[in-house]
Amino acid sequence: MVFETQIVAHKEVAKGTHEVSLKRPSAFAFRAGQYLQLALPKLAHSDPKGRSRQFSVASSPYDMDEIKVVFRFSGSGFKETLINTPIGDLVQVEQAAGSFLLPQKLTRPQVFVAGGVGISPFMSYLQQRIDDVWEQPVTLLYGNQSPESAAYLGELQQMSKQHRQFSLDNIYKRPTPGLFAKLTEKYTDAVWWVVGPPGMVSVTVNGLHLGGISADKIMTEPFEGY
Repeated sequence: MVFETQIVAHKEVAKGTHEVSLKRPSAFAFRAGQYLQLALPKLAHSDPKGRSRQFSVASSPYDMDEIKVVFRFSGSGFKETLINTPIGDLVQVEQAAGSFLLPQKLTRPQVFVAGGVGISPFMSYLQQRIDDVWEQPVTLLYGNQSPESAAYLGELQQMSKQHRQFSLDNIYKRPTPGLFAKLTEKYTDAVWWVVGPPGMVSVTVNGLHLGGISADKIMTEPFEGY
């Protein structure tokens, strides 16, 4: 199903990272971890990949007013056009899809590993469940080049102070398999969720395997270039 909606807000949420908010159609449904396809009516700057892209939804499923997506500005014609599309202009979104569904009931500890805008599905989940009573702890390992490039960092830090079962660990260095192999020693019984650029996901998974984490405890969502 395709919905016509409008842009309601633009915001830079970190250095070089933008958030676009859309009015949420009443029939648009999604679960934390899913993505949507966003299409612009036309491009102001040419783009060989066309006028639509897929984005993980960064807002809570409980937010019935807005749908939020976040992305790094790469200079593509699509992103250039989207950033400069005026508030109130119409765009199209397809119904949410995807099988990367974050758990609603926690039966064991969870470790979220986010690289850059890979934070999107985790923000959706945390905003939905931050006020709940969690049966198990959740740890976010958040990788960025610097604090200035980390989207939603202040909000995540506040969440970690307010919720005793949620902890945030920032990583400001290039990830290596050895880094994640070492981290597995702290989270031997956890389920791992890994989202980010394909190279980062591969490095993380290799490290988890080196640390003895079995494949059935690792869920991944590589973000291809868009």
